[in-house]
This record gives sequence, structure tokens and C-alpha cells, in this order.
Amino acid sequence: MNKKSILLILLSTLALGANAQGKYTIKGNLQNAEGQKIYLYSGDMGNMDIDSTIIANGKFTLNGELDTPFKCGNLILGNPKDYLNAKSWQIALEPTTITITGDANKQDAVSIKGEKAQDDLNKMKEEMEPFQKPLTELNKQYYAQQTQAGRDSISALMEPYRKQYKDYTDKFMKTRTDSYFATQFLNMSKGNMTYEDVKAIWESYSPDVQKYGVCAQDIKSELEVLAKVRPGKPAPDFTAKDINGKPFTLSSLKGKVVIIDFWASWCVPCRKSNPHMRELYNKYHKKGLDMVYVSDDDSKPERWRKAVEQDQLIGDGFHHVLRGYKVIDPVKYTADKANDISDKYAIHFLPTKYLIDKKGNIICKINEGEDAKLDAMIEKLLNEK
Repeated sequence: MNKKSILLILLSTLALGANAQGKYTIKGNLQNAEGQKIYLYSGDMGNMDIDSTIIANGKFTLNGELDTPFKCGNLILGNPKDYLNAKSWQIALEPTTITITGDANKQDAVSIKGEKAQDDLNKMKEEMEPFQKPLTELNKQYYAQQTQAGRDSISALMEPYRKQYKDYTDKFMKTRTDSYFATQFLNMSKGNMTYEDVKAIWESYSPDVQKYGVCAQDIKSELEVLAKVRPGKPAPDFTAKDINGKPFTLSSLKGKVVIIDFWASWCVPCRKSNPHMRELYNKYHKKGLDMVYVSDDDSKPERWRKAVEQDQLIGDGFHHVLRGYKVIDPVKYTADKANDISDKYAIHFLPTKYLIDKKGNIICKINEGEDAKLDAMIEKLLNEK
């Protein structure tokens, strides 16, 4: 190969690199936001970059570097923790100048212009507006209600819009295989999907979307975990301090049928499920059934202990541990998940239960409302030799 050919290849490689990364500039012109602080959150949950500036004379500028051709961001006006009152706009960060103009008091009318990914995002928002806008308004009304009856009535009004939202997002994630935002909807839905369904949709995406999609890394991690908790697979082992401060290891229960119950003291459906779990314990513990309760109460262990006592989840066949989730930075949403038991089992909803056989293998996953499925399998497993 001659020197000219080598030079051309080098220049091509550099050109590709230049297109894949670079600087972005956000230029804003917002009315009715004078002197307010505007934040830019970008990156994946748990690995957020945060930038901010003050709006002066209605204008603001934010600059940054990208090491990828696209990154999802959110502009937030107001207190980011006050999600009911803060105003926010999803934004597609690309190596270009992005403009945001409009009236902060008319959040839905604010215009954001950028390049290809922003055009895709704008089109998606336009398509979703007929159901997203009433859902947002009803959600505010829901949390303003002072009684459960009031919340139930608002929830009923939300139902048709929720269905439209689900129908749209299901179709989007399955058909818009070249959109970075398809991964966002797959990530939101994955907790209700089988490993096979998540994998099939993921594999339909373009290589670019698999690499840079909004939640691409989360979906990759999810698939790795789901592959390990399929029926017939060994239940992922863990060791944690139990409610009495003693080490407990899941694999120490081999030879027993085990229900792993992921719950929390604040979870109403979890607490409603506990009397039935106690009935199963009373009926089958002496025949070889144990219960492992993994609580999502790491930040409030006193509530965990109180709930265990109140719900009478007590006996030598009950084993109580916390999930092991440690918050490092609540502002950036970073956490230490090294010992997170829920993460090992791909838990997204509470309550979720796993049924484990005497060999320590997973039989099935049990979601809320599937207690009959659980009951039907326990006696069969206990009778197996």
C-alpha cells in the first residue's frame, strides 16, 4: 500500500471520528424565566452529567463535549426534585447548535431545533401530544387529591389515555428500529416482558441504535440479567446481613423449596400479599418451604423492622434481608449496586416473587396478582424427590 493510500485512509478515519463526536451549544431565548436557573441533565440514569446556568435578559447558553454522535438530555427549569412543578424539555444533544425559544409559561409551545435526532424527537412529541398532554394534566390533579376516592376517580379518567400511550409506545419500539428513542420505550416496558420478547425487539434495532440509543446500556444489562433468571437456571446466589445482623446466604437453603419475595414496607400490594404468604408458610414450612424476603427499605430500615413485626413474618423459616442499594449521589442519581439483590433478579415492580426448587433452580417468576399460579406449584415441588 502506498503512502497516498495510507493518508486517504487516515483522513477518512479522522473524518468519521469528527462526525461521531464534537461540541454542542444550546442557545436559549425563554420569556417569563428571567433570573431563573436552568439545568441540563444528560447521560444515563446513574451516570448523569449536570450543567446549569442563570437566564439573563431571557437568554442562556450551555456548551458541552460529546464523545458519541448523540446523547439524550433534559432541560429543567425550576427545582429538579419538584417534578410536579418544574418545567422540563427532553432534548437531543448532537454536535451542533441547538436553539430553544418560547414562553416558559407555555411549556408545550416551546420550540427546540437541532439536527436529525431532534427532528425525530419533535415528530414523536407531536404524535404523542393528543394523549400525553391530558395525561400530564390529570397526573397533577391526581396528586392534588386529598382522598383515595378522589385519586381513584382521576385514575379512571386517565385510563383511556394510558391505553393510547401504551399502544403508541409499543408500536414505536417495535417499528421505529432506526430511532434512538425506540430504546427509551423498550427500557420502560422491559419489566413486563419476557426475555425472549425483549431480545427479539432489541435485535431488530440498527447497530447505531444498539450502540447509542437512549437506554441502550440499560437494555444490554437487562438482557444479561434476564438470561440468568430464566426458568431452569440456578437462582443467583447472594449473601447479606439478615434482620438480626447475621450473615444469610441463599444457597444455604438448598434442599428446600424457597419463595423469594421482593417487597417493601411502603408497598401497599406487597403488604396485602403478606397474609397469604403467611398462610402458605403455616401450611408448608414443616414440609420444606422457606421464605426469603428482600426489602427495598435500605434508606428506612426501622420501617422495615416494624412492617415485619406487624405482618407477622416471623419464624425460623422466614429470612429477611435488605436489597443492598446504596445511594452515592442523590442529585446525579448515582448508586452503588455491587450488592444489589434486586438488580441480580431484574426487579422493576413490587411485589415480585421467584419460586425456587430444592436444587436451587428457578421454577418461575410470580408477579402481583398471580398467587394462584404460585399456590399450584408449591405442593408439587415439595413432593418431588
